[in-house]
Amino acid sequence: MKPVIALIGGVASGKSAVAKAFEKRGALAVDADKEGHAVLLDAAVKKEIRDAFGAGVFNGQGEVDRAKLGAEVFGNAAKLATLNAITHPRIRQRTQAKIEAGLNDPKVKAVVLDVSLLLESGAYEGKYSLLVYVEADEASREQRAIQERGWAKGQVATRQAGQLSLSEKKQRADVIINNTGTLEDLDRQVEEIWQTHIEPAAGGH
Repeated sequence: MKPVIALIGGVASGKSAVAKAFEKRGALAVDADKEGHAVLLDAAVKKEIRDAFGAGVFNGQGEVDRAKLGAEVFGNAAKLATLNAITHPRIRQRTQAKIEAGLNDPKVKAVVLDVSLLLESGAYEGKYSLLVYVEADEASREQRAIQERGWAKGQVATRQAGQLSLSEKKQRADVIINNTGTLEDLDRQVEEIWQTHIEPAAGGH
């Protein structure tokens, strides 16, 4: 079986950077957030979101404004559940198709799952062979979210509150990557995982 690496960690811990490092080595990264962006462009999804949350979460071009939608739902369990019911089945459908394409492509050495609610959803149980926890302290994650995502201060904590505790995620992981240093540090750790867990399996594929 081709290796499937699942990435978990805190909000804005740098899972995408880890996924890129794996991609550089011949893996296919399946990013559920990207699939989420694509789902929001779907006409049927836009109609359901408009019906549920009103025109206020759309921009002038008639597209979903992710920042406004996020502000509307995060911190409100009922609204978040409504949004998830609209988007998650479609996101899973798209990610599953990408996973299968990667598993069937002889040029792909491993598949990497970058899915923010991977453990919480339960939808990916049994679908990965290695669970990697990306560790970063709260200050680093807060800074990354503000600089790279344009989030307001405190949003990391708000979104984190809706997820499994970091201690539980870390406990369930097979391998831990520390992402508080440089990109070179990160790359070195990914290389170690690749040599230990992926190359032997990929070589025997």
